[in-house]
Amino acid sequence: MIFANIMLWASILLIYSIPVSGALWAEENVTGILGRAITISCHYEARWYQSHMKYWCHGWTRLCQVIAMTNWPNGRISITDNKTQGIFLVTMKNLQWRDAGWYSCGMEIPGLDPMFNAKLHISDEAVSVPGLRFLSQPNVSCSGGSVTVSCESARGSLPIHYTWSEKTPSQDSKISDTNKLDLHCQSFTQQHHQYYCTASHTQGTKPSEMVHVSVTNVAEKGCSYMITISSIGKIYTNTESCRYF
Repeated sequence: MIFANIMLWASILLIYSIPVSGALWAEENVTGILGRAITISCHYEARWYQSHMKYWCHGWTRLCQVIAMTNWPNGRISITDNKTQGIFLVTMKNLQWRDAGWYSCGMEIPGLDPMFNAKLHISDEAVSVPGLRFLSQPNVSCSGGSVTVSCESARGSLPIHYTWSEKTPSQDSKISDTNKLDLHCQSFTQQHHQYYCTASHTQGTKPSEMVHVSVTNVAEKGCSYMITISSIGKIYTNTESCRYF
């Protein structure tokens, strides 16, 4: 009887630790950035498992907690199933330190669900130099003689705080605590202005390239000025029309 019980428990442990061979696989170790999103690819045999329910489980055994399923998003966690390629994508948004740990890709099938374990690591990433871009098309931005420039870092742990400042010979002055700079004639007091954006978080601070503004005409019924950003080019704006160079 004792020998039979030992064999039974050994069989149970074997069932709980070994997934169905070749049915499901993924990267065993993945790393996400604090505050940002990560997408984990879980691969399966498309010809056999297209119609089966897929799920994402918190834990590495078959007693893990299912936290998202196909067509059943769970807050910041969702699953997209590409049945043609045989991949279901698990997306986790706004990653936090507590999200680190073991997870499992899984599929519901009669009998024993195939599963694959993956360990999620969370990393704190330095902020990158923020990139600049014009938010609106010229004919939209310039109909009122104004242009908006946005500033955003492609990399870095979130949250990232943005500020816009004007560079002056004496002392730089902060303009706003947002990632958007609105340029319009009413704000210009001199012929030449220089602006830059600063991206900062707990790991450090990075300034953007300079935004150069040259005012060519300021009048009651008309205004024209040139905005130059080295990585983008130039835009000429007035109350009548705009064009890129």
